[in-house]
Amino acid sequence: MVTIEKLSEMNHWWKLGGIKKELSPDYKRKLFFEIKKYLKLRQIIAIVGLRRVGKTTLLYQLIDQFIKENISPKNILYFSFDESIEEIREVMDIYQEEILKKDLSGEKIYIFLDEIQKLKNWQDKIKIYYDLYPNIKFFISGSASLNILLDAKESLAGRIFHFNLNILSFEEFLELKDKNIKKIKENISLWKREIKIELKEYLIKPFPEIINVNDEIGKKYIKESVIEKAIFRDLSALFDVKDIELIEKLINVIASNPGIIINLDDLSKDFGRSRQVISNYLYYLECCFILKSLKNFRGSFRVSSRKLKRYYLIHPCLALSLSNAEEGKIIENLVQFITNAPYFWRERNKEVDFVIIKENQIIPIEVKYVLKVKLKDIKGMIKFLEVFKIKEGFIITGDYEAEDKIKDKKIKFIPLWRWLLTDNNQNHLSKQEK
Repeated sequence: MVTIEKLSEMNHWWKLGGIKKELSPDYKRKLFFEIKKYLKLRQIIAIVGLRRVGKTTLLYQLIDQFIKENISPKNILYFSFDESIEEIREVMDIYQEEILKKDLSGEKIYIFLDEIQKLKNWQDKIKIYYDLYPNIKFFISGSASLNILLDAKESLAGRIFHFNLNILSFEEFLELKDKNIKKIKENISLWKREIKIELKEYLIKPFPEIINVNDEIGKKYIKESVIEKAIFRDLSALFDVKDIELIEKLINVIASNPGIIINLDDLSKDFGRSRQVISNYLYYLECCFILKSLKNFRGSFRVSSRKLKRYYLIHPCLALSLSNAEEGKIIENLVQFITNAPYFWRERNKEVDFVIIKENQIIPIEVKYVLKVKLKDIKGMIKFLEVFKIKEGFIITGDYEAEDKIKDKKIKFIPLWRWLLTDNNQNHLSKQEK
């Protein structure tokens, strides 16, 4: 049951007149500034992402922004369904009667609803208020893409903007550690040693709360506060998952070999579970931002092979908290995270790690995290360029840097430490209007 005491505790700015400093840090993620562009529009702002990436902090920073712009603190309501699963009507009624003490249709009101996927039929309930009260601006967050993105498609068509808040990018990680990114980018080569040192830290601790803890604490945090909570709280509740042992087996298989191509028939035999159950569980893990699947590219923007998929954990830190995967595979996982590539390519014994479609251009990327790359190491890339008549491919290396021409094909070899801080490395914010 919702009480005024509970609401008052969640909305301390009603008494204090502002946000507690520790809840709204000075440093703001890049997504904060992207969302600011949409604050004056009526549409709902939906922020989704893995647990602990900072969704709640971002909501508090937006609340802080409104209060600093002289919005009355009492015109701002925050409620977390992670703390208590209630009917939104109860929350709104108490807010109106005890705090606003006037009709909801009056002044501009800002409503922040955290972990909204915990509220049953949330999209229909939000739609009622959205349609009845044009003066209300809704902000919602959630830790599951399925309920936030897909379920809202029809009910809230034209009424919602979706944003994905990801794990810290390498640049954001460095900024949180007070590194001068602009200065580093002026001469990246000069900072090579420092970049490599910070990269080792980033691979293990890319969450805002743990950037300065030791590695063991970082791994424990990711395992217990991120992975286990996503499994036991989000995944179990949303999909009524019973076979937790199977979930853990699937995660560990991918953690020990990032980029593994999964054959459902083989896993079904190995695990003694049905093919359909395994397929469903992989899908659930992807919906909760634990996994990322890639399809085999077939030469068309709309056609890809669905038979075999390649799987990575969403970020290599998850793999490192659970296993001792080889370094090359960890770096491959990192490149997938940064590029968010939807495809790989494999044909007989030739393959390319990642295929990206950008502005109707096909961009192939291969990871060879070694000091020197030989011709035999890039046969897959050369074959891909020939098959799809593409003139340029990219190889991410350990330290090797060069640009070779093979026939009429250009191969660019870029060291990881340089590529990470190159502006065109495909790192991007994601927004979709529904």
